Amino acid sequence: MTVPHQRTGPLATGIHWHDGRAHLALTGPGDEQSRQPLPLGAPTGWRLTGPRTCVGIRRKTGRRTPCPTLAPLPATAPRSQCEACALADPGRKLARDQAMDDPRPFSLYLAWFGPGLVKVGLTATERRAARLADQGAPMFTWLGHGPLIPVRGTERRCSATGTVRERIPHRAKTTAWWRPRELDSPAELVAAHTRLTTLLPDTMTPAPCDVQDLSRFYGLTDAPPPTRDQVTGLTENALLYGELTCVAGHDALITTDTGPLFVDLRLLTGWHLTPARGAPSGLTLKPLDTGRAPDGSVQEGLF
Repeated sequence: MTVPHQRTGPLATGIHWHDGRAHLALTGPGDEQSRQPLPLGAPTGWRLTGPRTCVGIRRKTGRRTPCPTLAPLPATAPRSQCEACALADPGRKLARDQAMDDPRPFSLYLAWFGPGLVKVGLTATERRAARLADQGAPMFTWLGHGPLIPVRGTERRCSATGTVRERIPHRAKTTAWWRPRELDSPAELVAAHTRLTTLLPDTMTPAPCDVQDLSRFYGLTDAPPPTRDQVTGLTENALLYGELTCVAGHDALITTDTGPLFVDLRLLTGWHLTPARGAPSGLTLKPLDTGRAPDGSVQEGLF
């Protein structure tokens, strides 16, 4: 008779940035919340136990409401929620314009991911640069600040000009990260800021153009590895261990004894993790695709 594997360790619920460093959010058996820092240059490893299930809903207070059905998540899905929890998530409702009564102040930003890849977006002002780090944006500048409704309307007007986008595919971002960067890379942001500032209504406060470079926090200043395999799935009892050489947004480059691995850390969510070390196992791999095909992954909580 086969004995089901017993879950051990805290539940991984997401990847978040705080004070210029990525953290893995964890929930213990008593619903206690903790964060595990993911420092560059440090050996890090986890053993996964499951089954992998939806992590529920993260409230604005930071507390988590568990998924009522513990819905299973596919091993290859770079997301942490089932469809029902995603529909009820406050952050996702805001992204779908279903929670426009949020009284918090909001900020409009321009983010640069590579040549021709400038994105306009909004975030709660209290989150500041953490929202940009969540996306792995190498450079950004603020465009303006104000209440949610005029900020959202201005975001749409900026996108309608065709000079910036509201969405950039995940693969396009990661492809551009290690491309040679021109010394005048901020010029695209400066030009976009100059053009789009004129679209701000009187209900918003314009922000000066102040391009900030977050690359040093990610480890993107180093040359790319010569070869990379992409982790596309994690199985029950998998082991992922190595040295973190780059963490940008929710993606990481992990150097192992058998070579570098590129992994979307959202694949860890929904599993129970215990610290472990040794040769990686239980991983589904493929050569990292550096093309720009459209990406269908779902963005995590935006605000």
